[in-house]
Amino acid sequence: MSNPAFMSVCFEGEKRELRSLYGIMKRLQERKEPLVENSFYYPKQWLGNLVVRLGKDWREVFCRGTWSSLKLYSDHLYFFTETAWNPPIELLELIRQRYPSLKYYYSAEGDEDLQFTNDIEGRYFTARYIVDAEPDMEYFDTIEEACQHLQVCIGRPVEPTWDGLCKAAEDWNDENPDADWQINIKRFEVVTDEEIVDSAK
Repeated sequence: MSNPAFMSVCFEGEKRELRSLYGIMKRLQERKEPLVENSFYYPKQWLGNLVVRLGKDWREVFCRGTWSSLKLYSDHLYFFTETAWNPPIELLELIRQRYPSLKYYYSAEGDEDLQFTNDIEGRYFTARYIVDAEPDMEYFDTIEEACQHLQVCIGRPVEPTWDGLCKAAEDWNDENPDADWQINIKRFEVVTDEEIVDSAK
């Protein structure tokens, strides 16, 4: 079984192009039957349908997953994807080729090695740290906020640094091997478009 990858995406640019992309995706998900026959849970929202509608062969662009939560705002378009293993960066590039004025921002996460964003300025996605501790998984913009949260969870001071956050979690896990849950700490890597496009090739 493949590990899932989740990605929140925002496109911004000329309103005409945003409306066009939104219209294509909305019509695809409202069809009676999917554009291309497939076996995904939400076959009409399979990313391969969008690849085909944009003029490419779905076999040549990574599209192993679906989109959801499609929403057009006054200045940007949002949707969420769930894919196997990796986020669909190739598809985002295909959209940008079709709509030259559009720029995309995303926040992607999956297994321990897959947390990254290209939203350097935090225009849409500000979270940089994840603290997964009972009862919830929480997202934080700053290391200080993450450390303060963990401090409350474990009842001891946490040094407000990345190393301090990791050490506090590791120490608690080592001291509580029989607990029903373990603390997991993750950090979003901030990447450039060039870096992530190259890695997706």
